[in-house]
Amino acid sequence: MDHEEREIDAGDSGTLGVRCLKRFWRGRLDMLENGGQRTMGPRDENLDLILQDGLGLGIVEPDQFLFRERPSFEAFEQWIRDTLGGEVDGATVARVNRAVADCLDRPHHDYPLPTPIADPVLSADDLAFWEEHGYVVLRNAVPAEDARAAELAVWEFLGMDPQRPETWYDASHAFWAALFHHPALARNRGSKRIHKAFAQLWGTENLLMSVDRASLNRPLRNDGVDLSGPSALHWDSSIHQPMPFGVQGILYLNDVVAEQGAFQCVPGFHRRIGEWLRELDPAEDPRAAARELEAVPIAAGAGDLIIWRHELPHGSSRNLARYPRVAQYIKMYPPDFPTNPVWE
Repeated sequence: MDHEEREIDAGDSGTLGVRCLKRFWRGRLDMLENGGQRTMGPRDENLDLILQDGLGLGIVEPDQFLFRERPSFEAFEQWIRDTLGGEVDGATVARVNRAVADCLDRPHHDYPLPTPIADPVLSADDLAFWEEHGYVVLRNAVPAEDARAAELAVWEFLGMDPQRPETWYDASHAFWAALFHHPALARNRGSKRIHKAFAQLWGTENLLMSVDRASLNRPLRNDGVDLSGPSALHWDSSIHQPMPFGVQGILYLNDVVAEQGAFQCVPGFHRRIGEWLRELDPAEDPRAAARELEAVPIAAGAGDLIIWRHELPHGSSRNLARYPRVAQYIKMYPPDFPTNPVWE
């Protein structure tokens, strides 16, 4: 760390005792003052994710509050308490501060690590499939009854009745369900099988988990209007080469067949993305070109988790069935996770 970073870090833990929290608050407000333009480097973005996820805040909650209220640091700390339902416990603070130290003070690793993980949940065949196709399905990542409880929580949050299709198409409801802190979703995030699967793929059990949203991908309306989710194939990260290792996950909360708005991706693209980019016309936008690639929808059961590599173009397919696809997004990563400093 340079001198300025040491000065910021030394006195920015606030009353919660969370290292670099004031840096997070200040950086977000600076971005607001700059018209939404990022003034941070890759490591600052790492730290922001670590603080947000380590504390258990939803992926958009801090920005929504900070950009709406422009609060003092003390008010921001109180908002964290209110959002999490009380004082942040010492174990959480210690975990976040260790993760910050892993990011700032210790050498970063090249992932995935070759470290064997005890009591693995992905078989040798699963891992071979992963190497070939860039995605894998962890069956029974959570019990079916836990998936069902989370599905019902999503329906309740959206104010829809799963047995009454006429309630599914309220114009005020989009694809995403901004539900973060429900106990049923938290129970799924606490699955030991999910943690083990991500640990096997990263090569470490030292992982943080995002607190992401749920989604409800609705069938075509009776009049043919398509209200499916973000079906266009895309990446959620920079595609500047070489892309660092990274993974994402989607947990199905109900049984999903291929034509039911299933998650779709381009299998094996992690092995040819560099060549594909080089072969594009220099004037062509690769993100637009990716929409023309051939994707495969992935069917799976309630409680199954699909994990895919960041290099795979992906999206939600059109729902041509009669029932929505309900899902929860889950991502785990090590505190010193690699980032791609160039967004393209």
